Amino acid sequence: MTKANNLKKTYRSLPLGWYYEENQFKKEIKNTWSRDWIYVGHENSIKEKLEYITINIFKYNILILRDKFSKVRAYFNTCSHRGSIIADNSKGKFKSNVLICPYHQWSYDPSDGSLLGTTSKTNKDFNKKNCSLTKIQLKIWNGLIFINLGVKTSFSIKKVFQYYDKSLSKIDLSKFKIGRTWKKKVNCNWKIYWENFSECLHCPNIHPELSKLVPLYQRRIVDIKDVENWKILKKKKDPKFSGGLREGAETWSFNGSAQGHYIENLKKEIQTKGQIYISTWPSMFLGVYGDHIRIVRILPISNEEIELSAEWLFEEKTLKDPKYDMNNVSDFGILVMQQDSDISELNQKGVYNLSNKKGTLMPEEYIIKDFHDWLRRKLRTN
Repeated sequence: MTKANNLKKTYRSLPLGWYYEENQFKKEIKNTWSRDWIYVGHENSIKEKLEYITINIFKYNILILRDKFSKVRAYFNTCSHRGSIIADNSKGKFKSNVLICPYHQWSYDPSDGSLLGTTSKTNKDFNKKNCSLTKIQLKIWNGLIFINLGVKTSFSIKKVFQYYDKSLSKIDLSKFKIGRTWKKKVNCNWKIYWENFSECLHCPNIHPELSKLVPLYQRRIVDIKDVENWKILKKKKDPKFSGGLREGAETWSFNGSAQGHYIENLKKEIQTKGQIYISTWPSMFLGVYGDHIRIVRILPISNEEIELSAEWLFEEKTLKDPKYDMNNVSDFGILVMQQDSDISELNQKGVYNLSNKKGTLMPEEYIIKDFHDWLRRKLRTN
């Protein structure tokens, strides 16, 4: 019998109370979100000098900007005077090379966060060096911006990505352009959305359009190796068993067409697999498709709400083609994410009844088992 990915025994899930209890959520913020590398966005989301974005992770508000030297910086979005927020919008551009608090107008240098001046008289013992903005660790990897709110730590692919496909090294993500962004609030715990992403037991009934495009999903599995006899089934040359997209399809879109555009360096891999995924818990997964890349970010707002956002990246020549219909791609991705959001909210509504109980992981849910094991290690609990 050919070895399969499937779980070989029955495992219990996390306690259902972990999906809404406030104390548990605060532990997760402290032990994961405050210590791991978190995806912010593609560097082209702040292309010009003094452009900025802000993000919220629970009660933390972070400011990411390009300074006058075009270097990307990250700070806690808090004035050192008495704690006012500095940039109140989710994105924008500063009018000058000085960050000015809207409350008492203390001013800062965006290049290093140092305090430039106050609007108050100062005593002799006042030291401006003690009143700088608080810097946040930042790393740009392959055009993608990551931050770390915790102690100083190194960034490496092996440490950051739980699931990584080496074929991604064939393309330079920094050269891709953002064609569209999308954002919504979802009323579910952050773990529920990740669990939904990690299995396809729900695919035929929740994602009928996607399951038609990716026939393998009709079998409620995410990989051809999820069943013991996969080597035999693969010989059928049917995408329902061998993987990949349905016959004639080239990418994830409503009609499956790549409209004459292909990410050439990965064409062979995508034609074989249908898509390429990498993911980093707790904040991001990235999918490479025939003609585009979609990056999905998950940020916790509270123990029962997340902010879900997506960026669609394209090669510049694709976006410049007036005949290329980007909505064929992005609207399809939004449909899938909306379906995932709706069912994740339904999942959230049910966990309150059995707070001390644990769910059951089925054989196909081996990625969820990995996710749970990862979280338990982070929390140092069983």
